Amino acid sequence: MPDKFSKAFITALKNHDTKTLLTIPKSDVHNHLGRGCRVEWLSQKMNHTFAKPPAVFEGLMGMQDWYVNNIRDYCRAHDNNQTDVRREGCFVEAERNHIARFAPGFSETDIEDYGSLKNFCEYYDMLHQKYCPDAVYEPELAFQSYVDIEPALARAEEYFASGYFKSIDVCCGEGYKPFSDYIPLYKIAEKYGVLKRMHVGETGSADDVEAAIETLGLDEIHHGINAVHSPRVMKLLADRKITLNVCPTSNIKLGYAKSYAEHPIKILVENGVPVTINTDDLLVFDSSVDEEYQRLYDAGTLSAEQLDEIRCWGISKRS
Repeated sequence: MPDKFSKAFITALKNHDTKTLLTIPKSDVHNHLGRGCRVEWLSQKMNHTFAKPPAVFEGLMGMQDWYVNNIRDYCRAHDNNQTDVRREGCFVEAERNHIARFAPGFSETDIEDYGSLKNFCEYYDMLHQKYCPDAVYEPELAFQSYVDIEPALARAEEYFASGYFKSIDVCCGEGYKPFSDYIPLYKIAEKYGVLKRMHVGETGSADDVEAAIETLGLDEIHHGINAVHSPRVMKLLADRKITLNVCPTSNIKLGYAKSYAEHPIKILVENGVPVTINTDDLLVFDSSVDEEYQRLYDAGTLSAEQLDEIRCWGISKRS
């Protein structure tokens, strides 16, 4: 399903033409807002040189510790706008990379920082209109996987009833609770017609991917790369057109994939599993959307034509 940009995109990948790549519409639908800006932009904005991330983190906890010690705590101490700079930078990057379908993930804390849901919505609508008004803006509400479900239900009802959030996610590590524990949360999301997503199959198994789909009725999955170990689960994903929102550099730097050349996305695509390519935490993993595509092409993981098909799927209108 090529579009009018496909020829230019394919040529730009082959020629390492970053300038052109940046101008071509792409999606970023797996993007944690507070970590979604470029470190170069943040350094300039705050007049401070931030450390570059290591080549590989020691898992999720190692990544979190590095982020807290090298970026988050400094920003909290020196940002007069109470961390708005990092959040604003996510929208700046959406503009720079011509993100046509943009789904930044917000937490309950992000909402609480503005005192009310109304204030929160007004502020982020302003950033959307200021920086990337042409992007299809699909804010996602993410709950922590270890959250106490019962108190979260009332807040979820209020937030999804507003119509502002277009998808639900549960993140911050796998295996904290049985998938069945999250059913009441996902029932509320389903009631308001939002897209049902979850972080699963990054550290968990292919069986976990299947169980999450069947238990919660997931429409899409953030990560899901371990589905590659089960032909049956890959067929399920392909048959139901359940998209995996994959973040290659994140997987590599967390040690969940060996390299770009050996990244599971190759086998997933070859088995008909729909995927998108995303940043996850740009501020931490230091690889923007255009760079993700270029690195996969340079490694020979996927052809320029295959990568263009992924790009087109990412920005397509679908339920």
